[in-house]
Amino acid sequence: MTNNESLFLTNLSSVCPTGHIETAVDGKTSHQTALNQQPLNVDYLEFLTRHELIMFESFHEQIGGVSEITEAIRNLHHVVRLEINASSTPIVEQETEVGPGSGQPKIVIEREKLTHLLNTHLPVSCIAKCLCVSRRTIYRRMQEFGLSIRGSYSTMTDQELDNVILGIKSQMPNAGYRMVQGHLVSMGLRVQWWRMMASMHRVDAAGIFRRITELGCVVRRSYSVRGPLSLVHIDTNHKLIRYNIVVFGGVDGYSRKIMYLDAATNNRASTAYSFFLRSTQLHGLPSRVRADQGVENVDIAQYMFATRGTALSLERSDFGVTSGLQSAASTMMFFTLEEDGLLDISDVVHLFGVHYIFVPRLRADLDTFIQGWNNHPLRTEGGLTPEQLWCMGHLQDLDEGERLE
Repeated sequence: MTNNESLFLTNLSSVCPTGHIETAVDGKTSHQTALNQQPLNVDYLEFLTRHELIMFESFHEQIGGVSEITEAIRNLHHVVRLEINASSTPIVEQETEVGPGSGQPKIVIEREKLTHLLNTHLPVSCIAKCLCVSRRTIYRRMQEFGLSIRGSYSTMTDQELDNVILGIKSQMPNAGYRMVQGHLVSMGLRVQWWRMMASMHRVDAAGIFRRITELGCVVRRSYSVRGPLSLVHIDTNHKLIRYNIVVFGGVDGYSRKIMYLDAATNNRASTAYSFFLRSTQLHGLPSRVRADQGVENVDIAQYMFATRGTALSLERSDFGVTSGLQSAASTMMFFTLEEDGLLDISDVVHLFGVHYIFVPRLRADLDTFIQGWNNHPLRTEGGLTPEQLWCMGHLQDLDEGERLE
């Protein structure tokens, strides 16, 4: 246990007597599990105290008699929030070197690190914030290393850009400005926003008008996750279950980056687990997983319980991470084949043909969607992409270690 964690536990005991903590925070089991876990999981404590505070405040308003417990939980929640706020501020120790002349030491920024951040297309202001330096320092280092943002933009002609966007639209007819921009980035093409919009108006004017007329009001709930891999949402899409085709997906709650998205011809727990395990090998093991109570998630639940513990590793959710990924065209195509008598779903040979022809193409489309989604700008995040949020989240928590759990 670190010195900070020992100090935090001392403060916790002083503001909230042990008996009140155990009574209030969902009994001894949850309280002891959270406090005994190493490293100390303040996120889980915050989750417990916040929900218990809401519950006991409701009890106090209705029946009274629980004021001491409510006050104890309120004090505990306050201490936990102070600890989270104190540890959420990135602590970056800058390496400096003393020059031959007078003045402040020069801040050392590695060329490879700066090049990597620029290749993610992060704004200079975000890079400066991540490295805890000023924008002027970033610009000076770029000049020293011969790096330029303006030089990274594509020099292709308008006709060439139109052809590329036509290719993207042929794969994803419903893609709008942001998804098209994401696909361009995934192809290694950095194009100014105004050029991309002008090209879209040239090649897809009718589609733009159609999407404008179909716009609806989307009510988005308040959502906040501490960092990358703190919480991953998993779900399955059963729109093609009639043809024994299921889509499995997982999304990082912090960055909205797609961890995995793949199709299979069954809905077994072993299949869902294989996709999840492959994503952990590529991206890392999440602290928590949120899923529904479908039987296809049993193996994932057992794996998370074994690696992260039973207290916080699996949560129930109705969050459909793969909703809207498949267009109605594929489903309508199968329905048409059935109506024309060309497809009999009771015939295993017909289903084998569907799987043999369609599943590889579906997987290729899902891979294309992943690249576009992970690189498309999010309006609610100031235009940052899931990949950029993922990168920034890891940079800001380099000294946090497993405190994200």
